Amino acid sequence: MFDAATAGQKKLVEVAGLKMYFPITAGIFRRHVGDVKAVDNVSFDIYEGETLGLVGESGCGKSTCGRVILRLYDPTAGSIRIDGVEIGKSTQSDLRKMRPTMQMVFQDPQASLNPRMTVAAIIGEPLDEHSKLTKGEKLDRIYELMDAVGLNRNFANRYPHEFSGGQRQRIGIARALALNPKFIVCDEPIAALDVSIQAQVVNLLEQLQDQFGLTYLFISHDLSMVRHIADRVAVMYLGRIAELAPREALYDKPMHPYTQALLSAVPEPDPNIETERRRIILTGDVPSPANPPKGCNFCTRCPKVMGICRQIEPEFREVEPNRHVACHLYNDTNETAGQTATSEVQEHPTRRTT
Repeated sequence: MFDAATAGQKKLVEVAGLKMYFPITAGIFRRHVGDVKAVDNVSFDIYEGETLGLVGESGCGKSTCGRVILRLYDPTAGSIRIDGVEIGKSTQSDLRKMRPTMQMVFQDPQASLNPRMTVAAIIGEPLDEHSKLTKGEKLDRIYELMDAVGLNRNFANRYPHEFSGGQRQRIGIARALALNPKFIVCDEPIAALDVSIQAQVVNLLEQLQDQFGLTYLFISHDLSMVRHIADRVAVMYLGRIAELAPREALYDKPMHPYTQALLSAVPEPDPNIETERRRIILTGDVPSPANPPKGCNFCTRCPKVMGICRQIEPEFREVEPNRHVACHLYNDTNETAGQTATSEVQEHPTRRTT
C-alpha cells in the first residue's frame, strides 16, 4: 500500500479549517435567518501520488467539500493550498491560472457533458481555453487522450447520447486529463454506472494514476470500492471529519463509533464470514445541517454517547501514528474507555444481519 508519510512525499493538497455555509433567508426582504453548515471545520492533507477516499452517508457534505477545494464554490472560511499555492481567497482570474493543475470528474456523466458537442469538442474544450496548440496539435492530443481512456478514435465526431454510461464517464475522464493536471477530484465517478462497469472505470483510474502520477480525492459512499482504490480514508458525518486513517488500519480496526457502524454494513463476499457478520444499527435520523446538535454532531445517534459529548465538540486529533479521530472516547482522560468501547463493539455485536 502507498504510504506517503513514510515515503517522504510532499503534500500536494492542504486543507485547514474549511467551512462552507449556505445562507438561509426568509421573508420579503430575504433576511438572513440561519445557515446550512454543509462543510464545518474540515482539515486534511493529500500527498503527491496518493488517493484519499472520502466516504459518508448521502448529504454529509462530501461532494460540497470536493467542489469547495477546487473553488467551484467560494468557501465561507478556511485555507486551501494546492501545490503550495493558497487558493482559498484567490480571485477568479488567479484561479484560471491554477485550473490546469486541478480538475474534476463529475458524478453524472450524462449531465456533465454538453449534448450539443461532439466528443472531440468536449475533450478539446480545455485545450481551447488554456493552450495555444494548433488545430493539428490539438487533434493529436484529443486522439492521444481517447487512446489513454480506451475510446475508439473513430468515435471522435459522435455525440454523448450515442455512448453508454461507462463510455461517457471515460469521456469525462479524458477531458479532465487534457491539461495534464496533478490533482483530480473524483466525485462519485461510479455511482451512476452499472455494477459491471464500475470495476472497469476504477481500474482505468488506477492505471492513469500510475501512468501520469496523478493524485486523487475519491469521493464515494461505496466502502468496498474505496477499500480497493484508496490509500487513506476520511469518514465524514454531518459536515465534519469523524476519522482519518490508512486504509487497512481503518477497515481492520475502526475507532470512531460512526465508522464502526458504517463498516458493519459492508457485505462480505465469503458466505461463511457473512453469516457471522453483525450489524450496528444506528437509531434516529441524521440531524439537519442547518441545526446540528451541540457538542459532537454524532451524539444524537451514537451508541456510546457520554455527557461530555452533548456539551463539547471533540477535537480532531492524532490518537495513533497517522490516525486521527474526533471522539471523546479517545481523549487522554478517556483513553482506556475508548479501547474498551472498541473491543465491546467487536465482541458484543448489536444485531445479526438477516
